[in-house]
Amino acid sequence: MEKSLRGLAMMVLLMVATGSDFRGAGVAAQFTGPTLACGGTSLLKTTTLITPALVSTNCVYKIRAINLRVCQLRLDFNSFNLIGPSITPSVPYPHCSSDVLSVENLDFTLCGENSGQHLYVPFTPSVTDLTFTIEFKLAPSAARQSTPYWNIRVQQLECPVGASFASKAAFRAELPPLVKTFHNDLGVLAPTGCLQYHTASNGIIKSFNFDNGGPYPANLNYAICFRRGRESEGLRLHASVFDLGFGSADGYDGACFANIATPGRSEDYLYIPNAVAGNDPQQLVRATRFCSKSIHQKTVEATPPGPYVLQFNSDSIYGANGATETGFQITYEII
Repeated sequence: MEKSLRGLAMMVLLMVATGSDFRGAGVAAQFTGPTLACGGTSLLKTTTLITPALVSTNCVYKIRAINLRVCQLRLDFNSFNLIGPSITPSVPYPHCSSDVLSVENLDFTLCGENSGQHLYVPFTPSVTDLTFTIEFKLAPSAARQSTPYWNIRVQQLECPVGASFASKAAFRAELPPLVKTFHNDLGVLAPTGCLQYHTASNGIIKSFNFDNGGPYPANLNYAICFRRGRESEGLRLHASVFDLGFGSADGYDGACFANIATPGRSEDYLYIPNAVAGNDPQQLVRATRFCSKSIHQKTVEATPPGPYVLQFNSDSIYGANGATETGFQITYEII
């Protein structure tokens, strides 16, 4: 009993020392468990980043690896609302400038409304560098119409390694504060290269900033992956909203991505391999790249031989041919 109480006391002291507290923030039901405040460092496998009570223009969180087997971080945005992307004469495409979330090892920034989204980010700690940085840069209060808020759960995920590595004397000697136990994260680790990984057999995928009415940020290129069961035969998608930039209005393949690079031509698209699209069995379209409103309120079935992976691409051309570039909201089902 004394040992248990001592352990609990140490955890509380650790959370206080690293800037954590037990408060929530935002407008939705929040994640439970340890939380981390601005300027803090978490030494826990799972923690939740919360909005400070008094929002300043800068908020930095540090995640310290629990051991050297950590290979990914999963960020779940329970709530996330910042000023949306800006479009200015000097930068004439949607980009994050007023409010910006920067995540280490992520090659783009986020802003706008992204509640319910998630990200997988590579994390490769070393003996000399065990920390990972997540930073918010915010517009001053005088320049904004609403208060930013976020509540983001961060999970450290461990990749399996050979038992010989885990048992090395050097590993034990050099890193005494690190956790030596192994957590079985195989079921939640994302395949390499996947920014998002959906493990449920059905659900909804959305472009970033969709719930704010768009637009999605420019210059994105990322993979949306789905867990494929052994008996699965395909992936069924139904787009309740689909509105991307385009080169020509029909919105399939060559309309979305030219075989010959053409300056000034919009090349936003959602790549769906081995896809057949349409609601009328007599008018189905076989394609792999979709843009414009080509699959708006339509069903797409994809039957690739390998993993189920979609790829979203956006360029730095905004509003070509009158496109509003709201983004997409798609219901998926593993069949």
